[in-house]
Amino acid sequence: MPALIDIPSRPDVRVAHSVRCDGDFRPENSRVARRRIASGAWTQLTEDHGVTVRRVERPGDHDGSSGDVLLTNTEASVLGVWAGDCAPIVIVGRDVVCGVHAGWRGVRDGVIEAAIAAVRDAGDEPNTFVIGAHIRPCCYEFGVDDLTSMIDRFDASVATIDRHGRSALDLGACIRHVLAEWAPEASIIDVGHCTGCRADLFFSHRARGETARHVLAVWRTAS
Repeated sequence: MPALIDIPSRPDVRVAHSVRCDGDFRPENSRVARRRIASGAWTQLTEDHGVTVRRVERPGDHDGSSGDVLLTNTEASVLGVWAGDCAPIVIVGRDVVCGVHAGWRGVRDGVIEAAIAAVRDAGDEPNTFVIGAHIRPCCYEFGVDDLTSMIDRFDASVATIDRHGRSALDLGACIRHVLAEWAPEASIIDVGHCTGCRADLFFSHRARGETARHVLAVWRTAS
């Protein structure tokens, strides 16, 4: 069964994190798996490691469209961020909910900033961020050239070593760096799991070459 994550400030918001036994949430395979998480019309994007934002005006809008950020203030619109090592993020505001696919390239190129800006453009303000399971530094060997680009983008705190002593990226530190600058008053809920370590719960392309994906989903219910 998926883990349900409580948002105390928004009792009308549901956030669910699937695990391995809930099925594969790649969009082309997710029809059955979606029903295990939430009824209602889902939207999942192609997740291209970019910064494109899609606003869902009606349940099911943009399902299968390109993009990495989903935003809605409508009820019964289920926003699904599918991932297998990248960080799925949910943003909750006073009225708006938002889903973000945050891989290292997207984080480098400003996908989180684009999502926060979209929430603010909608007349809202982020007050809670939920960071889903993603690959942690212990399992995230990272090439030196790409690591240098991330240090230049953020700072030296994002570079570390993995369990074997090889250069590694701390994707969570990159995310926290952005949130500290762009939404310092917001609360952060981090599920804390590493997709590389927790083969019993999550899929991982990098650690195990798996093609299946889990999902972090958010939707609004009737107030």
